[in-house]
Amino acid sequence: MGLLGRGLISLALVGILLTLLVATRRLRLPPPPRVMPLVAVILWWLLSGTTRPAGLRWLGAVDDLAIAYALIGLLAWLLLECPAALGWWRPTAKILRDLLSLGLSAVATVVVLQRQANLNLVGLVTTSAVLTAVIGLAAQETLKDLFAGIELQLDPPFREGDWITVGTQSGTVESLHLMSTRLRRSDGSTVNLPNNTVADSPMHRISQQEPVGNRFGIALGYEIPPARARQLLERVMADNPLVLREPPPEAWIGGYEDSLIRYELLAFQRGASERDRLRLRSALLEQIWYALERQGWELPYPVRELKRRSFWRDPGHPAGVDASLTAELLRRSWLFTQLDPALVERLAPSVRCLRFGPGETIVAEGEQGDALFQVVHGEVEVFKADGSPLGRSVAVLGSDQVFGEMTVCTGEPRTATVRSRGECVLLEVERDDFLPLVEADPGLLEALASIVGRRRSELEKLSSPDAARRQTSILERMRQLFALEGT
Repeated sequence: MGLLGRGLISLALVGILLTLLVATRRLRLPPPPRVMPLVAVILWWLLSGTTRPAGLRWLGAVDDLAIAYALIGLLAWLLLECPAALGWWRPTAKILRDLLSLGLSAVATVVVLQRQANLNLVGLVTTSAVLTAVIGLAAQETLKDLFAGIELQLDPPFREGDWITVGTQSGTVESLHLMSTRLRRSDGSTVNLPNNTVADSPMHRISQQEPVGNRFGIALGYEIPPARARQLLERVMADNPLVLREPPPEAWIGGYEDSLIRYELLAFQRGASERDRLRLRSALLEQIWYALERQGWELPYPVRELKRRSFWRDPGHPAGVDASLTAELLRRSWLFTQLDPALVERLAPSVRCLRFGPGETIVAEGEQGDALFQVVHGEVEVFKADGSPLGRSVAVLGSDQVFGEMTVCTGEPRTATVRSRGECVLLEVERDDFLPLVEADPGLLEALASIVGRRRSELEKLSSPDAARRQTSILERMRQLFALEGT
């Protein structure tokens, strides 16, 4: 067969290989080996049928070995990988496939070299005791890694995607090879660990499929009662949508020290990577700081200080809002701008100014509440539950917008979850803040019911009769609610 004929056959073989690649991609099957079959086709096209001098007969061995290795790879793919991908039987461990391919390749190498190059490798090795000893000593560590890899595949203590710690090395398992295990660390770099080291060292493992405990500590001052501190810490963790409800987050006292009480926190999450755990830990510590500030508490400082340091306050800090400006801030909203300015002036001293950090839950859907909020700086996002961890976003509220008014006026549970988008400052008006004003002017209830009812009717696009009924219903609920609280 001439060079042209072999070239046509080679092109046909390459076309068959490309067809297999396309078909496996459409059928979502493992792709067949590509490099060795292409090398075998090229070598066969170049070397097959050519006349070689006596000293270059070993070139025939190169051609035959490439063809043998390509056929072994294709058979392993066809008989082991494809049936397992189709669900015909359980997948064969990768290391066993590698060992089978290695064994068949070794047999093919011995046979081809003996036939084509008249080189008897078996006789050479078995008749030389010195060579056998040298090979045995040189392969000692290699064989340890090989058998350790077999052990890890037959009784796997981890899976690809799990996060493990072996000695001083830690990372996500990227792959398990014949001789080593590859880990990807949190900084993106990879490290290859010998399988013998992985099998013999104590291992710490976190699975992708199971809840991951994220444990860390925080120190608070003695002025915070421990029971209230634990309650606050657990509430902050529970409000974070990335923290699992089961098992529930916990906080307990870790110890009493010179100027602080140390607390241990444990929150469970999905995601085994170290980066995911660091992100959640950072978010929780950030939200704890804001929660402490809203309560008027602060992180402890050494008691040996004789006077407190003065801190610079940024303009958005709640303490930076002048109490005399509170009434003006309230009158910017659609709710309070329609009330008597004198009533708003009387209400202003009771209003609290709170600051929330990014991603904090301000109110949660379904919970009871007794306060409404007005945005001063920043934005908040409104979510409705839909089965996902975060819920479905339905609205974004900016400066001077009000939310939570229906809960204050009717006592109904919260109808949505509201979370901060970035840092934001809010005014909080509690139901009790209205009581002195209602006692002094009962007409305030009718004014509030009219304003809230008209607002809800506009949002829900109700007709005039429905809007009137809604306003009457809100007024009745307010009279019952405020009468109960006043007794």
